[in-house]
Amino acid sequence: MRSRKAPDKPPVGEPGLLGLVADELGEELDRLYELPPAEFTAARDEAAKRLRAEGRRELADEVKRLRKPTLPVWLANRLAHERELDVKRLLKAGEALGVSQAAGSAEDFAAARREEQHALERLAAAARELAGREGASAPAIERAVQTLRAAALTAEGRELLERGRLTEELEPPGFDALTGLPPARPAKRKQPEPKTDRAERRRALEAARERLKELRADERERAKDARRAAKEAERGEAEAAALRRAADQAGAAAAAATEAREAAEAELRSLE
Repeated sequence: MRSRKAPDKPPVGEPGLLGLVADELGEELDRLYELPPAEFTAARDEAAKRLRAEGRRELADEVKRLRKPTLPVWLANRLAHERELDVKRLLKAGEALGVSQAAGSAEDFAAARREEQHALERLAAAARELAGREGASAPAIERAVQTLRAAALTAEGRELLERGRLTEELEPPGFDALTGLPPARPAKRKQPEPKTDRAERRRALEAARERLKELRADERERAKDARRAAKEAERGEAEAAALRRAADQAGAAAAAATEAREAAEAELRSLE
């Protein structure tokens, strides 16, 4: 199936976007799009049959028309549930890319691009792990990552990805290119500090170094105390164990003595 661009405002009834149907079906649709692709068709047909039996023919027809997601789409939807934090970071970066381009801010755009790349790298690693369970190929993983990135770049795509309800592979639209962005402003040259400020910084630096020296010495002393206490505890435990063994041995000897006395008394009574 050929990938298509993520639309900014898809038409009602677009097969790739669930729209109103998704809101009405709720948990049922979540269950369908969490299933591995091999199980989707049977589960979809069963859901449509059940809805039709319940008299919800229109919804049943909508469910019946749902297309089986490809493996890349399934991977993207699963990541939305299993890597929720990373997906949210990607969605935030995608939105920031659009805002920064509209504002013409190259600095903000570059920062958003870095956030996007970081999120995509983490999601790509997670996709490889998921794909290993399904025996997916490297191209499928690449298309899943491309779909994730494309979905994050439009409002509709972000909504569907956040809910794990993508139904088609997507490709990024062209608006995310750097074309048209103004160059980053050169950083302002740092003004030299006044002599009084330099002296204060020097004094603060010396005080900080002295404080660090004291803290390191205190750390070493406390570490020595901890090691000494641990040794004493071990020695005390060994002594206690020895005392317990001695007590056990004494108890056993006392019991043997009692047994011998009782035997002697019994022998004496038999002779009297």
